[in-house]
Amino acid sequence: MFSEVVLRTIETEFDEVRASRFPDLETWDLVLSNHIQPEGQATRLLIVDERHADSFMSFLEHQDHLTPRVRLAIAVRDDASATEVVERWGARLSTYTVSVLPMNLNLTAWVQLIRLIDCGAHYLPVCSLGAMQAARKERVPSPDNALHDTAPHDAASATSAKDAREEACARGVAKLTPREREVLKLVASGQPNKMIANELSVSAHTIKLHLHRIMTKLGVTNRTEAAICFHSQNC
Repeated sequence: MFSEVVLRTIETEFDEVRASRFPDLETWDLVLSNHIQPEGQATRLLIVDERHADSFMSFLEHQDHLTPRVRLAIAVRDDASATEVVERWGARLSTYTVSVLPMNLNLTAWVQLIRLIDCGAHYLPVCSLGAMQAARKERVPSPDNALHDTAPHDAASATSAKDAREEACARGVAKLTPREREVLKLVASGQPNKMIANELSVSAHTIKLHLHRIMTKLGVTNRTEAAICFHSQNC
């Protein structure tokens, strides 16, 4: 997926950035751990082909030299691939803050999405949010793994927590102004701030302010949780 066109596009769109391609994670890790890369250069964003997702997740479990400044993403070909990756690795994507980068977007959207990830955002395509919700539910201990005398209580607690989250989302969405609801709808569709700003004819800074107020009203901490909240209300 990482053609010469992709590499040169990244170098053109980002100042003082060099895009390099490696055949596998082992080669990249060798370069990183042995400081083979030119002096003064550091890995800023690591994007892994979806075909290497298994080895990538195994690598993350044992890595000890990636700094928080290295952003991580798995490149996928289409919506089906994105959903499959999230279904399989949802919990670890969240733990290690690994974004899912669709490669079938138009160039402008694709570049803006890389900018978003580069700034530290954790991005998942809207099509995969349902899979992420399912992955989070699977992390809740099931009655089969609990003591028999506490299983009904645990099941009730899980249901109660889910109901409470949905009620909080409903209350938060009800507090949104028409413009905030419009912004949230575009966020939930996977659009980055600059594209939303262009569509609504406002500045990117204004969109950031709207997002801050939206997340405060919804009681969430990032745009992914805001999108999940939005979809849970069938808005």
